[in-house]
Amino acid sequence: MIAECVGLDIGQTAFKAVRFRRRLSGRESVEYFHLPVPYGRPEQMEPAHRAGMLRDFLWQHGLYGSGEIVTALPCQDVFVRTLSFPFRDASKLAQVVPFEMENLIPMPLEDVTVGSLLLPARVSQEGTAKAKGSDVLVTAAPKEKIAEHMRFMASADLNPSAITIDGMALFSVSQFLKEEGAQVPGDMAIIDVGASKTTLCLVHEGRPVLLRTVQWGGNHLTHALAVRHACSFAEAERRKRALAVKEVDAWLEPVLKELRVSLHAYEGSVHQRLTHCWVSGGGSKLKELSGYMAHQLGLQPVGPRQGFGSSCPRAFSIAFGLSIHPNIVRPRWKSRLAGSGLVLDFKAGSQDASATGETSKQDRRLALWGGLILAVLGLMDLSTRVMLKDSTVKELKRGLQAQYEQTFGPGASSGEELDQARYRTSQIEKGLAVVDGSRYNVLASLAELVKHVPPGIPLKVRELTIDGASIHLEGETTTFDAVEKIKQAFAAVETLHDVSISDTRVGAVPNQVVFRLTYTVQRP
Repeated sequence: MIAECVGLDIGQTAFKAVRFRRRLSGRESVEYFHLPVPYGRPEQMEPAHRAGMLRDFLWQHGLYGSGEIVTALPCQDVFVRTLSFPFRDASKLAQVVPFEMENLIPMPLEDVTVGSLLLPARVSQEGTAKAKGSDVLVTAAPKEKIAEHMRFMASADLNPSAITIDGMALFSVSQFLKEEGAQVPGDMAIIDVGASKTTLCLVHEGRPVLLRTVQWGGNHLTHALAVRHACSFAEAERRKRALAVKEVDAWLEPVLKELRVSLHAYEGSVHQRLTHCWVSGGGSKLKELSGYMAHQLGLQPVGPRQGFGSSCPRAFSIAFGLSIHPNIVRPRWKSRLAGSGLVLDFKAGSQDASATGETSKQDRRLALWGGLILAVLGLMDLSTRVMLKDSTVKELKRGLQAQYEQTFGPGASSGEELDQARYRTSQIEKGLAVVDGSRYNVLASLAELVKHVPPGIPLKVRELTIDGASIHLEGETTTFDAVEKIKQAFAAVETLHDVSISDTRVGAVPNQVVFRLTYTVQRP
C-alpha cells in the first residue's frame, strides 16, 4: 500500500510539482518536477494557453492519476486574521468566528468561504498553558476566486482534492523538518521569494500567526537589470544569477521595507521578538540572499542544524508543503507533533456551503421534476414513432452513399458525376504543380533560397510567401551579424533585386534573432 500526494505550485514563470510517497512500511520518496513558463508575452499569460502547458507538463511526468492533487491560493487573494477568544470550545468558536470576521472584511459574508484553525495553546517553560483563551487563524476566501481557480483546474483536466494557502504550505515544511529531528526554531519568519510575489509566514511559538503576500518578486529585479544594461529579459535573468546580493541591494529595499513593517507590527502587538529567518523560493538562488535578508531584518539565518540545509528544497518549498497535506497523506508525525495537523481546505468549505444551499432548493426541484416526467412520457411515444421512420430513411441513404463512394472514393458526396471528376482532376494538378519544375513554384523558391544562404550560418524559415516575383520570408538565426551576412549575400546576386531586412528582433529563447527578408526575383 502506498500513500501518494502531488503538490502543485502554479507560478507566473514556472510550474512546480512535488510527488510525495509513503509506503506502508514508512519508507518515503520525494520527486521534484519543474517546467519553465515563457514570460513577457501576452499570449503566454492566457488561461487557455497556460492550462494547455499544465496538461502537457502533467502528462509528460505521469502525474495524472499518481495521487491526490493539492493546490493553493496566494495569500493576496485571501483575507487572513489571527483572532483571540476567551474560550476554547470548538462548537462555540464555529458559531462566533463568522460574525467576528464579517466586521473585518470588505465583502458580504455570503460571498466568501470562511475557514478557521484553532492554534495550539501557548505553553510555558513549566509545561502549563499560558492562558485559558484561544487563538484562531481565520481566513476568508472570495467564492469567485475559488470558482476561478476550479475552472482553471478543470480546463487542465484536474480536480484537486484540497485547496489551501501558499503561506500554510511553508509552515507545513517547517513542521515536517521538526518531526524529522531537526532543531527548527519556534520563532521564525519564512520568506518565499517568487517571480512576481513574496510570501511571508510568521511562526511564533511553533504556530503560524501571520500570512501575507508582498507584491515584489524576482522579476522586478530582472526588469531593473534589463533597463540598466539595455538588454533582453532573458539576458538580464542570466546576469542576475551571476551577481552577488550586495550589487543589487538598492533594488531589494522595497520588499525589505514591507517585510520590516509586517515584522514590527506583529512584534509590537505581542511584545516579543522573532529570532530566525528562512528564505526559500526560486528567488533565493540569488547569491547570499538568505544571509543578507536575515541581517537586514535583524534575524539569524537558519542553517543545516535547524534542518534547512542543502537537502531542503528551497525552490520547491511551497509545492513540497502542499504534497504533505495532512488530510491526504496522513503523516506519521500528526499524532506526535502539536500543530502538525493545522491545515486549511477551501474546497471542502465551499462544498459544505453549497450543500446547505442545495438543501433549501431540493423540494422545488422535486416538484418541477414531477411535472417534467409526465411531459417526457407523453413525448416519448411520439418520438419513438418518428425515430423508426427516420432510421428507415437513413438506412436507405447510407446504402446509396456507400455505392457512390465505391465509384468516386471515400468522402465524396452525392452530386453530378462530371463535377466530381473535374474536382478530382484539379486536385491532382495542384499536387503536381508543387513539384513541377517548368514553373516558378514553392520548391524552386526554396532551392533558390538555400543556394544563396552563406555557408556556416543557420537559417530557420518560419514563413515563406511568394507573390509573383516578390518573395517574403520570416526566419530566425543566431546573431544580428548573421542577419547582415544573409542580406549581403542575397544583395550580391544579380537575379535578386530590392533585397531588404526588416523587423529584426531578439527571440523568446537564447541565441535567437527573428527577422523578415524581402526580395524580388528576376525570372528568365
